[in-house]
Amino acid sequence: MSFFSSLDLEPRPLLRAALTTALLCGAIALGSRAGRWLDPALLGYLLASVFACFGVAYRYWTWVERPATWMYFRDLLKRLASPRVIILLPKMGLLALDQIFLQRFIGRRSIKRWGAHALIAWGCLLGFSVTFPLVFGWIRFASDGLNQDRYQAWLFGFGTGSFPVHSFAGFLAFHVLDLAALMVITGCVLAFIRRGQDEGDMATQRFDLDILPLLVLLAVSITGILLTVSEKALQGRNFGTLAYLHELTVILMLLSLPFGKLFHIAQRPAQLGVTFYKAAGEAEGRLACKACGSLFIRANQRRDLEALFLKLGLETARHSESVHHLDLCPKCKRRLLAKAQGSRLGGAFDPFSGIPVPVDPITDPQTFRSQP
Repeated sequence: MSFFSSLDLEPRPLLRAALTTALLCGAIALGSRAGRWLDPALLGYLLASVFACFGVAYRYWTWVERPATWMYFRDLLKRLASPRVIILLPKMGLLALDQIFLQRFIGRRSIKRWGAHALIAWGCLLGFSVTFPLVFGWIRFASDGLNQDRYQAWLFGFGTGSFPVHSFAGFLAFHVLDLAALMVITGCVLAFIRRGQDEGDMATQRFDLDILPLLVLLAVSITGILLTVSEKALQGRNFGTLAYLHELTVILMLLSLPFGKLFHIAQRPAQLGVTFYKAAGEAEGRLACKACGSLFIRANQRRDLEALFLKLGLETARHSESVHHLDLCPKCKRRLLAKAQGSRLGGAFDPFSGIPVPVDPITDPQTFRSQP
């Protein structure tokens, strides 16, 4: 038994995760000028971020290697490698704005769900966009020379300008994470209210998948807000304890990223490839069901699914020589199931009675109808 199999780890995703983490470490070393601009106070955050990167990358590459997921991922790679990528990039930008930032697909389900999800998503994205560059040493702030009233901003070791400490820019620099925390807290509260009122969510929700991620986000946000409260209203009392508590909650959140529901943050961008895949299929056209003649499946999806069936060892999924299981629409598949159940019960129920079957030279309707 190999080392990887004893740990139940897949070698290829493990190698890819290691390479992804190595690239991140290289970017950290390069952006922080070989660690020169790393903040020792943020070392715990840095180590947790590197571990989270490895865990998220491993789970992501394991997910991508699934046959069904790889079907979409491969199609996206082909599109990005084609000469038409110049035309594709603006469309991908607009789609990313709609799918990842505006998230209008959630608004179609419920405005309450959209409001809670949008606030949490925007707050997390804002917090991550500030926290990770600071932790990695890509961004830092220092006094502008001997002038204690101005701050100098540095990006990858290059000065990008200074601003007065008590200006609006200074206020944003010091409190942008407070804004992100308030957005997350509001979104989590709305999510808890909706989950307490929606009977469907109450019946299907799980503590580890639905409730615990919200509690972790609340803990991170509340402890972050308390740091500002301690500084501004309590003259810094208990600031050290609160700082360690906030660091602990952030580290726990980072370590949980590969294992919980928050992993969909990494999965969501792959939805862009699915959208383009569907659009290409609609342009190619849909195929008709070989039982009732209704158009139901995209041609590219039919080809890829048959190849997927072969890979999964389902090549015998046929009802006759000319009728594959993929050639039947969902309604006719349900009819087949009802007919098989009726035959097993000894009844004469025929769910296909009265359905006109289109004449097709490569299809024998009588053979199809005779299948149990």
